[in-house]
Amino acid sequence: MAESIDANDVQNVTQDENNVLIDVRERDELEETGFVPGAEHYPMSSIDSALPSLDKDKKYYVMCRSGKRSAQVQNYLLDNGYDAVNVEGGILGYDGPVNHL
Repeated sequence: MAESIDANDVQNVTQDENNVLIDVRERDELEETGFVPGAEHYPMSSIDSALPSLDKDKKYYVMCRSGKRSAQVQNYLLDNGYDAVNVEGGILGYDGPVNHL
């Protein structure tokens, strides 16, 4: 079974330089709800083109609105040889600080 964490544990993720938090929502969604500080934006619609820029030595924590799209991207990353963790609950389940575009 693929690994997952609760959305409220995501702030601890970015404290380790070997972890990367990615938000796979589209830009308009980020504008609407904000995003977790430190998250990198790779929209699900263009994740294919982002693969070459990702480092297989890093662990990717994948976040979306509720956790469904991030689970799909997590499986895609796992299938392509990346270490990926789904952030369950997504931004809707996250109670911490957010940045806005």
